[in-house]
Amino acid sequence: MRRTELTKQTAQKKGYSALGAAATTAVLAALISPAVLVAGAPITAWLTYRWLRYRAEWGLRF
Repeated sequence: MRRTELTKQTAQKKGYSALGAAATTAVLAALISPAVLVAGAPITAWLTYRWLRYRAEWGLRF
């Protein structure tokens, strides 16, 4: 597979969505209750996994 600018942009978008989920989970857990982590942690883990898998599939480095 060939890396293109679109591939890099897609990886960046996936990374930002994982980062946004982590930040949102952390803020809500701090403001509302640590019970928010029960719902937020798996979602954050899944988005991070998808981002890392995409980068590995396309051979993108950090």
